[in-house]
Amino acid sequence: MILEEITEKLILLSEAKLSAEEWIHWFAQHKENVEKICGRRAFLGMKPKDSFSGTRNLYIGQLAAFDWLQSQKISPNLSDLYKKGWEKEFNDFCKAEKERERQLQKTVENQFGYLKNIYPRFLKQLTKSYSTSDHIEKGASQERIQNKEKELSIQFPEDLILFYQNISRLELEGLTIDFEELDTEIIQSKIYLVLGEFWIYGDGDPLLYHWESQKVYILAHGHQPPKPIKIANSVSDLVEKKLVSYLKEYEN
Repeated sequence: MILEEITEKLILLSEAKLSAEEWIHWFAQHKENVEKICGRRAFLGMKPKDSFSGTRNLYIGQLAAFDWLQSQKISPNLSDLYKKGWEKEFNDFCKAEKERERQLQKTVENQFGYLKNIYPRFLKQLTKSYSTSDHIEKGASQERIQNKEKELSIQFPEDLILFYQNISRLELEGLTIDFEELDTEIIQSKIYLVLGEFWIYGDGDPLLYHWESQKVYILAHGHQPPKPIKIANSVSDLVEKKLVSYLKEYEN
């Protein structure tokens, strides 16, 4: 009796005569018997996934159900209704994603277009990979920069001043640079400016700037003892090369 009920339901699924709600509800009520009778492989193929839409669950489940029925010498009429529904849903999703990307590009260009002449490659990459969780604040005033120089008793090189004149705070996935938090730290008898954090080698690794050489480092805590690892020859290289390649890794 159980075999007959399962077979009948799988035939209905193959012929696209069940709604997503009907299929998901029935499967939840009979999953133990489905696995016992159809086998683990077929069961996993038919099992609705929480991360899938109802339409996709119908289509994926239908294919697995049809394969199992054929293995039992049962050949129902395989409907393409679920396939067409899934294709339409996927195409609509792709169109929505393209529109979202277009709007995001427009937003980035409107908000950060002033970076075009200073960090053109960085701006171009932002239009492809910027997300709502990212955050950029426009530059600090000359007065704020001068006050910070006095506070730290350091004269900033031109490339660092240029950066802070255009970006006072930069938050990306795994990266934070904040002008207000700028401080100094002595590491292996050398004084560095701590620009923020950059989690390339490990969570919480400080991003360092050696203003005498104007090179940029990461203090990799994964090494024992922790050691500075150079990642850029200048702040400009950090933004235009390192950050661009970093963002490309997370694009899409």
